[in-house]
Amino acid sequence: MSTTLLEKVENVELEADTGNGSTMIEVSARSLNEEQSAISQAASGPSQWHALLATWLGGVFDGMDSSIFAIVLFPALSELLGTTSHAEVGLHGSYIIALFMLGWASGAMLFGVAADYFGRARTLTFTIILYALCTGLCALAHNWWELGAYRFLVGAGIGGEMGIGAVLLSECWPGKSRVFAVGKGAMATSLGFGYFLTAGLNLWLGEFGWRWLFVAGVAPAFLTVYIRMKLKEPPQFEKAKAERKANSHVSKFTLKEIFNEENKHKTLAVVAVASTAIITWWAVIAWIPAWINQLTGELAVAERSHAMFLKDFGMILSGILGGFVIRRLGYRISMALSFFMAFVCSVGMFMTVKTFGLALLMWIPCLGFFAHLPFVILWIYIPELFEAKIRSTAFGFSYNIGRFAAAFAALGSGALINAFGGSYAMAASTVATIYLIGILGTLIMPKTSGHLADS
Repeated sequence: MSTTLLEKVENVELEADTGNGSTMIEVSARSLNEEQSAISQAASGPSQWHALLATWLGGVFDGMDSSIFAIVLFPALSELLGTTSHAEVGLHGSYIIALFMLGWASGAMLFGVAADYFGRARTLTFTIILYALCTGLCALAHNWWELGAYRFLVGAGIGGEMGIGAVLLSECWPGKSRVFAVGKGAMATSLGFGYFLTAGLNLWLGEFGWRWLFVAGVAPAFLTVYIRMKLKEPPQFEKAKAERKANSHVSKFTLKEIFNEENKHKTLAVVAVASTAIITWWAVIAWIPAWINQLTGELAVAERSHAMFLKDFGMILSGILGGFVIRRLGYRISMALSFFMAFVCSVGMFMTVKTFGLALLMWIPCLGFFAHLPFVILWIYIPELFEAKIRSTAFGFSYNIGRFAAAFAALGSGALINAFGGSYAMAASTVATIYLIGILGTLIMPKTSGHLADS
């Protein structure tokens, strides 16, 4: 490695001597700095590959535990409520989704702040234990509000883990490798694999009852042993911690700093686009399994699983291709395009499909791709906007505050289902118009340098 660095230094000097201009010197010097930063980080921070594996597995289990309720919504609430009325099940399902969103938003902000003060790896460990154990408790629920309370705590843990994981990974993988790690390696594909795992568990365990899927959701707790053994804090956090300690007499609360003159516009712009993606996911996409129960008129374990497999395939594909789309189109256009196509796919599917069959199975992977793409974009985009000292707080707040709105949107969609006589399709298509509002939000997205704010 030292030979490579020496050659880069010589290249900088050579370009200066031959008079090819300052641009070449600047590019070569930047490459040198990035490589030196990578070497320093590898020596003092957590192993990049350990961070990648831990974050990817955390994201997989996030996806699994967050999606279990959606896939068992109808059989679970039919049992707990003692009814097969889609209007009644849909209404109470919206209550539980709303509680889950409130927990997610609260946990994301609370643990996001904690990670900026106490460390990424330490806080990450606690969040995974929280959501894993509370997912297991869902299997013991005796009524719908007890299930809702457990889902609130599951949401708190998942909300914290997801934001902290994205920040940790961004800080461990410098320069262009960050787009690979976040865009293709961990965050962008992990949720799709987690949802895929849920569909597989439903196919395997669904016939034995919905409670067994929640029992399987305890598995992520074992991941924490690996995290505590292998992960240390990234150097960016240690540096920010040292600076905060040295300037304790003037340092400000991190949540307050994301609304100062420098960061206020960035924060509000992320809130606008992230809220669109989150509201539509939980008030439109989350109703698909229950809608399939309605289309088939039966428990439809296999049908729900197969449809979710295809949606999850679209999600994984968006993770793999997300970095390419961003490089070709930029953040703004990529986000606007994904919102528009998600709207087309949502309304197209819900309004034209009347029976479970080929048409639905063709629509759903396209919807999975475009509805998930905004999240891929945000996981790469947000860390570029904020400095290390407030990065986790900023991610936790700006990315997740929209979940409070998603909670009300879920309640609204539940009321719409009831108003439309139990029609999930009409309610979901109505709420999908929010995608069009999100397109306007992309106009205020600030440009970034393509690197972390403090790199």
